[in-house]
Amino acid sequence: MKDGKIFGKINIIDLFLIIALVAGAIYGVNTLRASDGGIVTLVGPDPSREFNISFYTEEVEGFTANAINIGDNVFDNGRNIAMGVVTDLDIRDAIIWNADQNGIAVSSPKTGFNSIEIHARLTAVPSENGILIAGNRYGIGHSLAVRAGSSIIFMRISGLEEIA
Repeated sequence: MKDGKIFGKINIIDLFLIIALVAGAIYGVNTLRASDGGIVTLVGPDPSREFNISFYTEEVEGFTANAINIGDNVFDNGRNIAMGVVTDLDIRDAIIWNADQNGIAVSSPKTGFNSIEIHARLTAVPSENGILIAGNRYGIGHSLAVRAGSSIIFMRISGLEEIA
């Protein structure tokens, strides 16, 4: 050390300042990553498990509901993430609410429209509030555009159950 410099070139105070800036940047990046779901690092055995997942919507055109078949692949259309394979479909009359002559909300049919629940099986990592697929968290009530077969429908996750 000569004149407060390491190897005669770097000032000790400048070195501490550089180390503090690098440490702060690393801390900031890690904090931002953790706040938005972060990057999942898998260590040890594969934590993935099998799940049954259900998607539901109250009203969709009949031709859209009828274009989905058992065995079709299911995707989160916005993120192009595989969400399993259709194992069952429950297609019923659309659920539409209107006021009757007394102002009371009553369910009524809507010709040409259906409600649909799609059941699928997928592999995912369990998390605190649902499942994790490709670093994205999904839970009951999550809304997304679902692509199943040749149909794209805006739906909500209505069920999520781990297969024992």
